[in-house]
Amino acid sequence: MTQNYSNLEEYSEILAKNAKNASKTIRTLSAEKRSAVLNLVAKLLREQKPAILAANKLDLEAAAGKLDDSKMDRLTLNDARIEAMAKGAEEIAAFADPLNRVLESRELKNGIKISRVAVPIGAVFFIFESRPNVTIDGACLCFKAGNAVILRGGKESLNSAKCLAGIFHAALEQNGVNKDAVQLVTETSHDLVGMLLQRNDCLDLVIPRGGERLIRAVVEQSKIPVIKHFNGICHVYIDKSADIEKATNILINAKTQRTGVCNAMECVIFDRHLAANDVKKMLDALVERGVELYGNKDAQSHDSRIKDIGDDSNYHHEYLALKASVKFVDNVAEACDHIEANSSRHTEAVVAEDTSVQDYFVANVDSSSVMVNASTRFADGGEYGLGAEVGISTDKLHARGPMGVESLCSYKWILRGNGQVRG
Repeated sequence: MTQNYSNLEEYSEILAKNAKNASKTIRTLSAEKRSAVLNLVAKLLREQKPAILAANKLDLEAAAGKLDDSKMDRLTLNDARIEAMAKGAEEIAAFADPLNRVLESRELKNGIKISRVAVPIGAVFFIFESRPNVTIDGACLCFKAGNAVILRGGKESLNSAKCLAGIFHAALEQNGVNKDAVQLVTETSHDLVGMLLQRNDCLDLVIPRGGERLIRAVVEQSKIPVIKHFNGICHVYIDKSADIEKATNILINAKTQRTGVCNAMECVIFDRHLAANDVKKMLDALVERGVELYGNKDAQSHDSRIKDIGDDSNYHHEYLALKASVKFVDNVAEACDHIEANSSRHTEAVVAEDTSVQDYFVANVDSSSVMVNASTRFADGGEYGLGAEVGISTDKLHARGPMGVESLCSYKWILRGNGQVRG
């Protein structure tokens, strides 16, 4: 654990320097050692499930009445979610080593052999909200990629995070690895976050995962490069060529399977040439499951259950609840225009049997994940075979979409010569 400290400034200094120093040793660990740590993490998670649930109970009791249902769901750990963390750790351990991969190589005319090789980013500051399981997911991914990480979760999940970070520290120590490879921030002060965001002398990357207000605050304050994980304003477009049974099932899953997550659908877009009975059937399926519908005057004219969304600018909204916006358009081009204006560039889906519509949507939608005849809920590192994710990047530089171990690597150029000099 972090050493004793007398004030926040000293604490930030300790955290930053520990991360920098740990990153120097972790980057040279063998793939076997890194995998051994992660496999032990999985074992300890299963063995210490009662302690994890007890810590999580403290968080849930403290949060009762203060958080809405979606946030309480994010905060909750149970047997299935603990097992998912353990399986995620094992899957990440089993991945091929992301480091020292030769990304390209060739010989120059002067005989020098040049190669581009995958290396760790270094020391990562990972800020996240609510979900305690992210403590394990983030630590596993960063460690597998040879990075040291400072984890700063939400204050509402602190008891759970302390327990989970303690499990990771035990796995590190039992394998003779510097425990500062994973540090958990135990102070909840926002001032401390601001101090760490200035430490570009020690930290190489910041990954904020949470609400838009958090991410904008990090971007404004940070001297360290930031990969943004903005909110998920995800759309599903139902084309006139759609199979209505497929479309109905996709809408139900995308909106109601788990509402408080960033890959849940927030807006359904209907082709206005769809049969009125088919639109009613799809909206019935949502309403029957408790979904409240919102839309502009045009949308309200199609169904009396659609409440006034107000100004069209309100289509740019993430509900994270049993609520959804409804929009009607003339064709796939207009659907793409609406998405362009209102999307957070996270995940969008098209339901269509017409392949020309599918192809137009895929080509014209500029989001990190695009689904064809599938739910937006598949936008997830585990579903993509990444084991887990540190988040879903809505940026375009360095990493985009679910960030697994390869997204937590950089590269360096290596040139091997035999005495060549430049003329």
